[in-house]
Amino acid sequence: MTSVGSVSSFQKKGKSKSISIPGTRPSIHNSQLLTSTGIPSLDYLLGGGLPVGSILLVEEDRYDVYSKLFLKYFLAEGVMNKHMLTVASLDISPQSITETLPAPVDVEPNETSESFANNPMTIAWRYQNQKSQPTSFGSNRFSHNYDLTKVMAREQTFEANIESWRINSNESLRNSYWQLLEAIKKRIETGNMSTLDGSPKTNVLRLGLHSIGSPLWGLEYGFYEKDHKWKNLTTFFYVLRALVRTCYSVCLVTVPSHLFVDPALILRLQSMADFVVRLESFQGSDKETNPVFKDYHGLFHVVKLAAINSLVPPLLDSVDWVFKLRRHKLTVEKLHLPPDLSDTVSRNQEDPVRSKTGPTCMGDKLPKHLDF
Repeated sequence: MTSVGSVSSFQKKGKSKSISIPGTRPSIHNSQLLTSTGIPSLDYLLGGGLPVGSILLVEEDRYDVYSKLFLKYFLAEGVMNKHMLTVASLDISPQSITETLPAPVDVEPNETSESFANNPMTIAWRYQNQKSQPTSFGSNRFSHNYDLTKVMAREQTFEANIESWRINSNESLRNSYWQLLEAIKKRIETGNMSTLDGSPKTNVLRLGLHSIGSPLWGLEYGFYEKDHKWKNLTTFFYVLRALVRTCYSVCLVTVPSHLFVDPALILRLQSMADFVVRLESFQGSDKETNPVFKDYHGLFHVVKLAAINSLVPPLLDSVDWVFKLRRHKLTVEKLHLPPDLSDTVSRNQEDPVRSKTGPTCMGDKLPKHLDF
């Protein structure tokens, strides 16, 4: 009979070999290693965060205002967690992006309480001193809080492991995609981020690629796209996906999909990304003056969600989402339409099925116009 003291073989001996990477946590749904995008509400839509080894494709708004903010949040979260960063752009200087990251704050800015303090309620005066309910999804978030009205200190960005990429002036635009892929591959090798060597990892590589496929990346989308000759851009995404899959990295890439003529091109890019969202800004459109959308700045379309360790992607509790730029932060919320209190929608309180002389039965003649 085995004694109690001889059951020690079932216990773990020595230190655990698992290494905790800053800014990551396992998913409660599929045990996938997650990292935050910097926006808690966006993490909620992605299933808790952005999985390591995945690509988030953001289809830019028409003026590239809000998509750039999404990218800055993504990079700022990497700086706070001391992740390796690679920023690439041909439309603007990558340094201009990293130098204007939002500043971190210890406490999340309370926009609602501040607005109530400036504009106190006069009708529901009995509820003035009560706390407002949170509207964002951040009960169990693991990201940092940021203030858009302030810029991250230069000391923080200077000490961060950031590599900016911009095409060499001596090189042709035809080789821009391949130069970027070579730079990413070299970054993975020098940072020991590849999973092929089997060594334990202590960091994550964040790839922030801005406006891939814009006119400054080449003339492919304008002259050859209509003839389905966009092999350079699609090949770039195909190789990028292979690189991200074989290393500890996450990638956020923005594309100006509103400039693409051929709808098959954006469908190809969507199929090679794990998560796809599209931003529809209200700037310059009729929705900007529509009172229905007065509290929001654009529509947030969830185009694709990844099915990780499951047969189907996660189901969201709503299909209508909007993004809202407040004074201090950017959030993604459900679309709540205001009630229509106009006189034109008032209904007649009389029962249209009953006549004025009394109740009717199924054999009686119903009124010609029914108000449902």
